[in-house]
Order: sequence, then C-alpha cells, then structure tokens
Amino acid sequence: MMIVKKITTVLALAAFAAALSFPAATSAEPGPTPAKAPAVTSPAPPMPHPEIDDAMRLLNEAQDHLSHAAHDFGGHRTKAMDHISKAQEELRAALAYANSH
Repeated sequence: MMIVKKITTVLALAAFAAALSFPAATSAEPGPTPAKAPAVTSPAPPMPHPEIDDAMRLLNEAQDHLSHAAHDFGGHRTKAMDHISKAQEELRAALAYANSH
C-alpha cells in the first residue's frame, strides 16, 4: 500500500509540474506587434526551472524504486513505470518549449 501512495504522489507532482510549465490561456485578440529583437550570435542559456527539475528527480527516484520492487503487483508496477516514463518525456518537452521561447 505504501508504494501505491508513493507512486500516486510522484505522478501528482509530475502532473502539477507539467501544468506549471505551460503559460496560461490568453485572449484571442491580437496585441501589439513586438519589436524585432537583434540577432543573437549564441543561444541563450537554458532558463532555470526548479519545479520541473525537482519533479524529474522525484520521477527518477520513483522509477528506481519500482525497478527494484520485489513484486509485479499484477502488472500495475510495470504500468506505473510506463506512466513515469511518459511523465519524464512530457517534462523534457516542457523544458524544451520553455527554453525555446
């Protein structure tokens, strides 16, 4: 029962971190056109996103714990590990999006 609670907590944190990484919806009305930025010779360093970094760390820990679990729990352990992998993919995509804008 304890492992199910940990998995639920980690997945909830991952979903929360993913939700925080996307901007809020805005009006469909066009706003003023921003001025064109000067050309940049080197890419900007990635922005820090401590919430996503923490979520990735927790997901990695959960994946490690589950990979060493003594039981399969009727296939639910494997499903949870698949969900963790998908959450990790989403967080990587969120970071790529954030760093490209």
